This record gives sequence, C-alpha cells and structure tokens, in this order.
Amino acid sequence: MSAFNPLPAYAFGAVLLGIGAHSFLRPTKEYERFGIPRHPSPLIYVKAIRESTYGLAAIALQYQGHDDALTTVVAVTSLAGLADGFLIRAHGGPLKSKAFGHWAFFVITAGWAWWRASFS
Repeated sequence: MSAFNPLPAYAFGAVLLGIGAHSFLRPTKEYERFGIPRHPSPLIYVKAIRESTYGLAAIALQYQGHDDALTTVVAVTSLAGLADGFLIRAHGGPLKSKAFGHWAFFVITAGWAWWRASFS
C-alpha cells in the first residue's frame, strides 16, 4: 500500500492525457496554447503523443503502486516543461511569454517529484 494519496498522480496523468487529446483533436488551437506560431506541421502530433504517453505512464505506475518509478517519471516529465519554456522563449515570437507557463509546470512538477522523493 502506497504512503501517498493516489489522486494527485491520477490528476497529473489525466491532465497530460487531456493535453495530448487536445493536440490530436484541435492541432491548430494547440499551437497557440503551447506558445508557438502556427505553421501546419505533423510535429504537433508528436507533441500529442509525448503528452499522452507521459500521462499514461503516470497513471499506470500509480495504479500498480510503483511509487519510486512514478516519482522518477514526474521528475523527468518536469524537464520537458523546462526545455519547452526555453524553446518557446527563443522561437515563440509574439507568444514567447507563454514560456512562463511551461516554466511554472517545471517548478510545480519538479517540486512535487522532490517532495515525493523526500519520503523515500
């Protein structure tokens, strides 16, 4: 039995799955939400797959009770937010301020991973 409340992990996974679904279903809107100028490209679907797989991994690891593995996945996922922020800041043009949202994701998820790791 895990010492952690499972709801944050399930919520984390569900949010990432939602972002992945949004990327698949509304790719042109996802460019703006993400913070990059719109240029038709199948690359947005790569992003959708990335978000969806992170979300599924978090949900599966929580469901299976793999606390340390879930903490690692959350920490690694936080790095995507850090890197995305730098990408948006450099190439986002008029949307470059959206980098701060990506960096906020990094801080929140890295902090959550650090907090979880402090109990291991």
